[in-house]
Amino acid sequence: MSKTVVTLDLPPLKTQVEIAIGEGLLKSDLAKICRSRSGQIAIIADSNIASTYGKLVEEMTGGCMLPLTGGEEAKTRESKQKFEDELLRRKFGRDTLLIGLGGGVVTDFTAFLASTYMRGVPHILVPTTLLAMVDAAIGGKCGVDTPFGKNLIGAIYHPSHILIDPALLASLPDPEWTHGLAEILKYGLIADPSIWELLERDPLHWKKSLLSLLLSSIRVKKNVVEQDPLETIGLRRILNFGHTIAHALEALSQFKMPHGEAVAIGCIAESCLSHRLGFLSKEDFSRIKTLFRKFSFSFKLPKAFALEPMIDAMLIDKKAKAREPRFVLIDRIGHALPFDGSYCRTVPAAELKALIQEELCLNT
Repeated sequence: MSKTVVTLDLPPLKTQVEIAIGEGLLKSDLAKICRSRSGQIAIIADSNIASTYGKLVEEMTGGCMLPLTGGEEAKTRESKQKFEDELLRRKFGRDTLLIGLGGGVVTDFTAFLASTYMRGVPHILVPTTLLAMVDAAIGGKCGVDTPFGKNLIGAIYHPSHILIDPALLASLPDPEWTHGLAEILKYGLIADPSIWELLERDPLHWKKSLLSLLLSSIRVKKNVVEQDPLETIGLRRILNFGHTIAHALEALSQFKMPHGEAVAIGCIAESCLSHRLGFLSKEDFSRIKTLFRKFSFSFKLPKAFALEPMIDAMLIDKKAKAREPRFVLIDRIGHALPFDGSYCRTVPAAELKALIQEELCLNT
């Protein structure tokens, strides 16, 4: 078994995160890490895999399994309280280790739970979806959703280890592969044109390059997070390219629209905005639309979506300022615009409305 270790080094937080990538890590590394420490272990596992990978982790670590049921709809303040009460009922103390086993919902939820339980306990993340492997599990951002929007209540709290085992993707349904691909495409647009070029060369067989895409995506996120660990200088906002629109779409769908679908739509729309404002060439915008449409994203919006609710949803985005939505924009494939260090900017209302009506086909 070959293993690559990428260390996320965060001196301002006095912490390092070991990100290990390799086939078989679930069996080889997790038990070893758990044996090296004392204390109780709780496994927060996606209910869909609790009886398979979850059972295996339970047997290897001697931990107690607490399944999280319901997908994105379960990522709420109320669910977090129930899990906290259950840990307290079982007398889990400050020496508790939490293991998050699942997709982005589970990694977000587990990390936020770890950040507040007993004022902070250690945790390990084992992502089981492509989206979580390249994005959700990395960077320390965690939280829960509210009726007003996604991830609006949360923290930045890093795990000690992230174990990325591509073997866990063997049973991943096709739509979940596509959802993760949306985030990989995003990395190609904001920072690494080689990701984009690799996918452009052979879009039908992109999974053959999975390990390379995993490593390249993780390194983009590592480099950005290390420079802006607490999102205080603005650079970290580039990781939100496509997400101003994506998060609004998710909120309007009451979180029924998959994150990857929303990000794909958001990336095309915000690339269009970059082009309309004169930053991105027509040729690059055409390349972006062409490649996204070669993959099996649905690009379908519910008929109930409308212009004004869409703009209202954007106002709750964490990049918004003075009640105006702000957008990360690109000037070429592989480069996000700095805008004097803010890495996002407001857009004239007329331009934004035209974009939504023409690109997203939403009307008043």
